[in-house]
Amino acid sequence: MNYKKQIDPELRKNARSIPYNRFITSAGNIYQTVSWRSAKVPQSIDETEIETKGYQGLSLKTTVFSPKGADEKMPALIYVHGGAFVYKAAAYQKKLVCIYAEKTGCKVFFPHYHLAPKYQYPAAFRDVMSLYEYVTTNAEELAVDNSRIGIAGDSAGASIAALICNRYAEEHLNVPCLQMLVYPATDAEMATDSMKQFSDTPQWNSRANGRMWHYYCGDDMAKRISASPVHCEMPDLIPKTYIETAEFDCLHDEGLMYAQKLIDAGAEVVVNETAGTYHGYDTVTDAKIVMQNVERRIEFLRNGFDCD
Repeated sequence: MNYKKQIDPELRKNARSIPYNRFITSAGNIYQTVSWRSAKVPQSIDETEIETKGYQGLSLKTTVFSPKGADEKMPALIYVHGGAFVYKAAAYQKKLVCIYAEKTGCKVFFPHYHLAPKYQYPAAFRDVMSLYEYVTTNAEELAVDNSRIGIAGDSAGASIAALICNRYAEEHLNVPCLQMLVYPATDAEMATDSMKQFSDTPQWNSRANGRMWHYYCGDDMAKRISASPVHCEMPDLIPKTYIETAEFDCLHDEGLMYAQKLIDAGAEVVVNETAGTYHGYDTVTDAKIVMQNVERRIEFLRNGFDCD
């Protein structure tokens, strides 16, 4: 199906099919590394790096984006980047998290977690959980307000972020103050209507999605269910939640399904169903529709952090 006419005009230039296989991702990660390092950080933001222990004691590098001039403890956002569990962080994600840091006055901790298929589930999840524990237990040293630590992510990263917010209690950690999930992957069973319908959508589709879960979990269905937020048992306390979906996205329905699961469990959930969009539409960072929805995200973060 040709979706071009239904997609927002400013997004159409980027609405193209992208192959997804091991060769493409290997080559793509070379480009991702160069573009990430080349992406400029605003003068209002400091960029530093910390190194902690992650999955099975392996080194985990995390980039920290901090507003300059802050002289008191500030909120923190652990942001888990998307990329189908196999891609490194992208330049547009760097730009967006700098905006979040600048507009909300929070520190953003951006983990460069271990990637599939070399490191399958639960490697990335354990990486991010270990970082959450590190930030919460070292909040004083990091100049972070321990009562205002949130988790966010996009796509596969949102899947990991959601798992952190479901399993923090099992690790004897405090509940995050918020979770922001942008077009999240939540269900490896892939049985929704949008998953069946959108097999040829721009940027991402159900065929690629099936390959993604294979790279991340192999063919072990028990592992896939464990990695799927929608199948988790909900904790007693659920963070305030923002879930954003894209219209022409195979993940659309499972995002809504997960939102409903949270609502049924008593959570406070903001749902933003964007129209005329596709998975990864916010790579076009200067498009009006992107800027509008980024403002929605910032509003949620500010409210969740209780910023003045």
